[in-house]
Order: sequence, then structure tokens, then C-alpha cells
Amino acid sequence: MSSFIITVLLSFVILVIALVLFRYVGVPFYQVQAVNVQAILKLAISGQATASDWDVFISIPIRHDTELDKIRYECAMLAPEIKERQGVLVFSQASRQLLTNLLQQVELKIEVSK
Repeated sequence: MSSFIITVLLSFVILVIALVLFRYVGVPFYQVQAVNVQAILKLAISGQATASDWDVFISIPIRHDTELDKIRYECAMLAPEIKERQGVLVFSQASRQLLTNLLQQVELKIEVSK
């Protein structure tokens, strides 16, 4: 019985320490920057983007930058045209051209911000 009480108390103490730590350290978050969008677009154009890379990119809204979010949304609209072959995504010629145009927009945004 005493080992049960010690286990419960120890678990409670560990939980309280974790909650206090999270309170002061903060919750981690994922914030996409223009260079991240540039990297995924380059991978997609070169035929090296994996399905998981692409899914992460198109599924997380970019709330802090509406311009990047519009680019993400346009990329998400390409879903019907994308095929997967041997673990990488294959885009049609028209899709690659759109991705190239979007990449130019992102690179312009990066240049302006410097």
C-alpha cells in the first residue's frame, strides 16, 4: 500500500513540474518562413519532394503571412494533378510551370525582405 501512495505522489510531483516547465518555457510552434516555402518548391520542381513533405506544407495554414498562405493554397489546388512514383511526387508540365512562377514570387519576397 505504501508503494502505491509513493507512486501516486511521485507521479503528481512529476506532472506538476512538467506543467510549470511548459508554462514558463512555452509551447513549441511551427512557423513557416519564405525560405521554407522556397525549399519545398525547389524540391517539387526538381522532382525530389516526397508525399510527406508536400502534405505537411499544404496542410498547415500560414496565418502570419497571407502572401505565403496564398501560395500554399495554390499548391494545394494542384492535388488532382500530382502523381506519386517511387516515393516522390511527379508534377505535370503545367503544374511545374505554376510552381516555377510561385517560386519566383517567393524569391522576390525574400529579396525584398533583405
